[in-house]
Amino acid sequence: MSAICLSPDDPVIRILLMGRFGSGKSSSGNTIVGEKKFQIRQHETEVCEGQTQISGKQVHVFISPDPLDPDLNEEQLKQMKDTLVSRCSAGLSAVLLTVPLLEPVQNEEEMLDYIKGLFGPAVQKYSMILFTRGDELEELDQTIHEYLQKESNADVQQLVTECGGEFHCFNNKSKSEKQKQELLQKIEAVMKKNGGKFTMKQMMRNDSKRGPPITSKIPERTDLRLVLLGKTGSGKSAAGNTIIGRNVFESSVGSKSKTKQCQSDTTVRFDKEITVIDTPGLYDTELGEEQVQNEIVKCVTFTSPGPHAFIIFIRVGRFTEEEKNTVQHLREVFGEQVLKYTMIIFTHKDQLEEESKTIEQYLQDGDPELKKLVKSCGNRYFCLDNKSASFPQFKVLISKIETMVEKNRGTYFTNDMFKRTEKHIQKIQKQKLDKKIKQHKQQHKNLNKTDWQEKYWGLVEESRREAELKLTRARGFRAVIHAFRKMCAIQ
Repeated sequence: MSAICLSPDDPVIRILLMGRFGSGKSSSGNTIVGEKKFQIRQHETEVCEGQTQISGKQVHVFISPDPLDPDLNEEQLKQMKDTLVSRCSAGLSAVLLTVPLLEPVQNEEEMLDYIKGLFGPAVQKYSMILFTRGDELEELDQTIHEYLQKESNADVQQLVTECGGEFHCFNNKSKSEKQKQELLQKIEAVMKKNGGKFTMKQMMRNDSKRGPPITSKIPERTDLRLVLLGKTGSGKSAAGNTIIGRNVFESSVGSKSKTKQCQSDTTVRFDKEITVIDTPGLYDTELGEEQVQNEIVKCVTFTSPGPHAFIIFIRVGRFTEEEKNTVQHLREVFGEQVLKYTMIIFTHKDQLEEESKTIEQYLQDGDPELKKLVKSCGNRYFCLDNKSASFPQFKVLISKIETMVEKNRGTYFTNDMFKRTEKHIQKIQKQKLDKKIKQHKQQHKNLNKTDWQEKYWGLVEESRREAELKLTRARGFRAVIHAFRKMCAIQ
């Protein structure tokens, strides 16, 4: 948890700069230290440090790489997180989020959430927005206060509000000492108001919902599970990356499928655990019946006890025969009730914008079969532009999915097939978990409660993955799925 450092023996002003790549983070760090010390490259993972004196006071500057970089893997992200915590353990005077002026807000809201998740909620009292490219405002003959008061900048105003109204503006082309001194004055005022620096006594756990394990009972799975369906080239893998926030699914704009088998990935964004299952083009003619069968088994297993949403992806300007039959295929595999949990996502929205068309106009003027498909899914649809900043679209998309979930009384889709699957998984998982716990207790007899809790949840997830994998390879289980599909088709 966090605490305030009141010690007069630590006069050093420590500043952490965070922000997405291209936000002016390195330039701002250089402005503060008064030399070209920092040059953060894209996909960088190293935390950089520099120091200087401002008005006779010692100032240390830390610059974080972009923790939301979609091309960084989990190991790199963990290493970055551990380094940040270690470097900042002596205390922080301020956390500055760099936001470039005159640009649309991208993932800055999520960056603030990441900062809170990393250091704990109390760090928000030490957070400040550092606007960069102040020279562009000067060219427009505007002050930062005039810029913030514009109605069109409501999203920027919200960022400032989340930081308790604290902000500053840098012109990184200027060599003036005044802007640095004013920043320091604002940071010192924040520290005075909060009674000292921000320090961390221990790392706040990311998942505060998890309590201490009392028994080896298998916990119920929560949050969102999403199945992505669509023809090769529809943009579903790219959309899966948008939802996960990292480039984990290989995507292609061509006609050759990059997704050869079901892939699953899970992320936590804004305290919500989201699992995405990217399927191959299940109804593309290039897949044989046995291959389709195997992938449906994986889809059912990975989403057990049931998905909250089946999302059908259709590329704007292309509506094929296979796509027309998608809903019928879903009915055959999962039954009639599946339509209550299904929505359409149209990709390549930029094509519509080039024609000055809205998605509503496109549907009105388009193929009657397409309108029929959308209607069969309860007129639930969303238009996605894979070329635009992903985070704002992620928020809208998740909101629409949650609206559908609420309409379904907060439940996920399930049927006999999913119920049988979950029963099998939990049976295998419990056997594996009991064995792992027994082995671990024998090997680590003196583990404290906190370390054991963390290890326990790791064992739960590990045994779940092993159970799912074992089930997808079981021939008998594939036969059960096949029989269920035939039954649904007859009905």
